[in-house]
Amino acid sequence: MLHTNVRSKNELHYFSATTNMELLSVLSFVLRAIVFLVLPVAFFVLKTKKDPRIKKELEKFGGPASYPLIGTSYVLIGKDSVALFKLLFRDNCKNYGNIFRVWNLNSAKLVINSAKYAEKILHGMEHHAKSINYDVLDSWMGQGLLTSNDRKWQMHRKILTPAFHFNILHEFLHIINKNSNTLVGKLQTYSDLCQPVDLFEPLSLCALVIVCESSMGTSKNALQHHDSPYVKEVRELNELVMQRYFSPFLRVDFFYKFSSVKRRTELAVKMNDDFIEKIIQERRNYLKSVKIEEKVGEGVGKRKNMAFIDTLLKVQEEDESLMTDKDIRDQVSTFMFAGHDTVTTASCWVLFILGTYPEFQNKVMDELHQVFGSSGRAPTMNDLAEFKFLERCIKETLRLYPSVPFFERHLREDVHFHDGRIAPAGVTASFNVFAIHRNPENYPDPERFNPDRFLPENSAGRHPYSYIPFSAGPRNCIGQKFAMLEIKVVVSTILRHFEVVPEHSIDEAIMEVAMVLRPQNGLTVRLRDRGADNKLKLRMDLNSVNL
Repeated sequence: MLHTNVRSKNELHYFSATTNMELLSVLSFVLRAIVFLVLPVAFFVLKTKKDPRIKKELEKFGGPASYPLIGTSYVLIGKDSVALFKLLFRDNCKNYGNIFRVWNLNSAKLVINSAKYAEKILHGMEHHAKSINYDVLDSWMGQGLLTSNDRKWQMHRKILTPAFHFNILHEFLHIINKNSNTLVGKLQTYSDLCQPVDLFEPLSLCALVIVCESSMGTSKNALQHHDSPYVKEVRELNELVMQRYFSPFLRVDFFYKFSSVKRRTELAVKMNDDFIEKIIQERRNYLKSVKIEEKVGEGVGKRKNMAFIDTLLKVQEEDESLMTDKDIRDQVSTFMFAGHDTVTTASCWVLFILGTYPEFQNKVMDELHQVFGSSGRAPTMNDLAEFKFLERCIKETLRLYPSVPFFERHLREDVHFHDGRIAPAGVTASFNVFAIHRNPENYPDPERFNPDRFLPENSAGRHPYSYIPFSAGPRNCIGQKFAMLEIKVVVSTILRHFEVVPEHSIDEAIMEVAMVLRPQNGLTVRLRDRGADNKLKLRMDLNSVNL
């Protein structure tokens, strides 16, 4: 009997312990569910809660259907860069008009396709701040002129503006001439072998060398090779940044942190930074050597022209609080991208368009002949000012194919539009440059290439914000004069040597969403030598140019 009671007590203790363990297991499961499921969902719901005032004002604008939590992000899911271009730059403009709203989760954006709406935001300093979406560039360009805001942007813009003075650009013309002529030598191989060439490949290398030698004061022999690791990394970063920008999931830091896009971005940024650091160190060493030689009287007349990077280093030497090592890295990285990729894109489109319309190419050649005659000399600044028709062709190309197809601002104050609607503070304004430039309100028959749109009499009265390839207002592109100078020289030099004949139509250029408007399949042409006698005449005698 005693034995039976003891066994019953043991069984009771065993049952009680087992029950407690099961309860603990259930509690543990519930806690894990709360931590890993309920809390993230609650956090997601809170993060995606829309500001009621913003939501109320944006209901007055059209746009894709918006749903709780995800907003309009669903329209982006599953689309590659080509499908996204069609949706964002074509279909949405057609379906929703001059201005419409979208929601990326709880982040509101107004997409602007019209000059009259753009002007209200771009004309003053009130809305100069770049949108939070530019954070995707932070690891690459940091707080350079493209991405910085407020006091830092104002201070650095003021410091750097003198580096783009007309006299500085004049001093760098011989660098652009020299490398344009070297580019012609590389292109001659394709002409001699009757081989097609994607313009982006050789022109990217040429633009890289030009920006290195002029703005960075260092020599990079990229044109001696068929490619450049830096150019490849910039292209890779361009694609990775756009992948994150247009992905509703990758915009959430938690998902991005574990993605392959982040790992690939970090690797590309590391290679970019190594390249940039090498440029900066080379220039530091050069300036130190010049200073030493000047002290001993051996460096008189040796110092090169004041480059963009020299301005940064000089300011740092005088007051490091105004220009830290990171500031210099960010500005150099920003301008290396902006100074070579955007110019390359514009030059390629101009050449391809002139090949597509041989009647305009012939008119450009007539103009070049009037300026140079049978001379093979390099162009001077005075010559470039005479390229009136070529300049109109460049402008019309940038209208149809702006190098940077969109940019954004953050609205810190309400914007009251002419139609009574309000863009509330806290909203992102996204300027669809591609669509603004093709808006029939300002450009009749907007898809047609017509350089005469930019004749003075035809431009008079046109809305000033209908043409913004270099942005507009206080945050316009600081290097736009440099860019136009380089495009004119590169394009005119190539045309003086070769007739450009496209290998495919413009419609066959597969457009994709990117930081610059580069077709996925490039722009391929054939180059026909303009004749052996002409080739001899067009040998550039750089020493004969009075710089």
